[in-house]
Amino acid sequence: MQSTPFKPGKNLAKQATQLRLLNELSTKMQSLLNADASENFYQEIVNIIQSHFDFYVIHICEVNQNHAAVLMAQVGAYRNKIQVGHVMIAEGEGIHAIVISTKKSYLSNDVRLDSHYSDLSIPVETRSELCVPILKNGNVIATLNVESVETDAFDEDDVITLEAVASQIAVALTNRRLYGEAKSFNKKLQQAVDEKTIELRQAHERILEQQRLLQKENKALKSLVDHDSRGLDLVGKSPAILSILTMVDKIAPTTATVLIQGESGTGKELIARRLHTRSERADKPYVTVNCGALQESLLESELFGHEKGSFTGAVNQKMGLCETADGGTIFLDEIGELSLGIQAKLLRFLQEGEFYRIGGKRPIKVDVRVISATNRDLELEVRESRFREDLFYRLNTITLRMPPLRKRKEDIPMLVDHFLKNSRFGGAAQQIRRVDSRVYDVLTEYDWPGNIRELQNTIERLKILAENNEIVLEDVPFGMRAPKLRTDLSDFSVEMPLDEIEKNHILRTLAYHHGNKTKTAQGLGITIKTLYNKLHRYGILQPSSASTGSATSASEETLATGAVSK
Repeated sequence: MQSTPFKPGKNLAKQATQLRLLNELSTKMQSLLNADASENFYQEIVNIIQSHFDFYVIHICEVNQNHAAVLMAQVGAYRNKIQVGHVMIAEGEGIHAIVISTKKSYLSNDVRLDSHYSDLSIPVETRSELCVPILKNGNVIATLNVESVETDAFDEDDVITLEAVASQIAVALTNRRLYGEAKSFNKKLQQAVDEKTIELRQAHERILEQQRLLQKENKALKSLVDHDSRGLDLVGKSPAILSILTMVDKIAPTTATVLIQGESGTGKELIARRLHTRSERADKPYVTVNCGALQESLLESELFGHEKGSFTGAVNQKMGLCETADGGTIFLDEIGELSLGIQAKLLRFLQEGEFYRIGGKRPIKVDVRVISATNRDLELEVRESRFREDLFYRLNTITLRMPPLRKRKEDIPMLVDHFLKNSRFGGAAQQIRRVDSRVYDVLTEYDWPGNIRELQNTIERLKILAENNEIVLEDVPFGMRAPKLRTDLSDFSVEMPLDEIEKNHILRTLAYHHGNKTKTAQGLGITIKTLYNKLHRYGILQPSSASTGSATSASEETLATGAVSK
């Protein structure tokens, strides 16, 4: 700073004004943190200084990257001569350059004698000038400059006061930057929160929509299940089936464990479902487990569930079907297929009403009614040590034995009509208007080793292949129409007449070719007409069947006679 002698303050009034300035700036700085731009911030400061001292010129310049002073705010004589953004002094020139380079205040009480002073090439009346640096981290970021028309206008108190102002500006600039960064961060954070809120709201709306769809689907599925359940109800009025139904309706309201035995295809699952739907658990879960379809480890996981990490691949906790059926009924189909290891765990579940998930440490207690079914003779399995005796007695509190279809043949016509009329079996594409009475006779005489399931499949096939919405005798598979004529080679006898041997050979060949007469004739080395004549003579075909002769194609013959019994 130039060695101009300082004069002590001459009156208390000036000192009081300086204190008021510092106080007002300190208070005002807080409200200037949110100024829209640096120009507004700087302008507010020079306006406050001018309101207290009424200097000839006050301006604040920022120091750019080239160390030049760029005008940011001003009051006084220059405002009509230069504009904000004007480069006041180039690098290395004028009082501003001295302050920027020395980082110290500079006072000139008679600029006419100061070689560093520059009048900016405009007419001015400046006689005294005081310029102080605004420092941040030891670097000059701006300058505060005041000018007066009087010589010796500034003293040591003015220097101290303006340096204090410069310090407040530096602190305020730092606070503005921090405030701006915080405000920007808050804005970005609020924007992110708003975006996430919108995403969560949309996700919530999607979840609600999915819930509505699931509820709608659940109602539709329940309706379909109820409809299908009616379509899958037991059909028949034979004494054997009526006795079973009477027993089922009697034990359904109880909690007794029931074992259903019978051949495959006799309707054991229908009995189990009837036991559930006619009990107090009808509105609770009904869970079916096919014990013969899964390996031992998988079946244990399906029944009892597992904990996360209990074995390789157990990435999540899984609820078992026994837990899913809590409050309802679990149907264990093909119970005779269980391994001895699973039998032991199932026995504990039946005795205690609780189980452990695989890898679990806490017992899970449930209220489940157990119904099981098997096509095996469990008494024989117990005697041969393939089934635990204690589990067998736990399962068969009540045993129901489903009769095979061959022992309730009086129900076959009713079952045939049921399958024909119900669109669930064979589809609704074709409604059968007429069934040849001889078809009922043939189907009733057949033994049905596959029971009702075989009958159902047969009727579905007849519905699909029937011509003109009518089922005739020739539509029935050949093996069902002539089951007694399928003679094995072991039936051969030397006393058997030649005609009988020929007939048996022709029928075996016809059965081998699944009723295809063209292939049968070719295999026998005779004409199709000769084959028709022989079949007519044996009573296998009606007279009308042979009249077409060889004109019937192979595909038509196959459809007309059907396949051999399964």
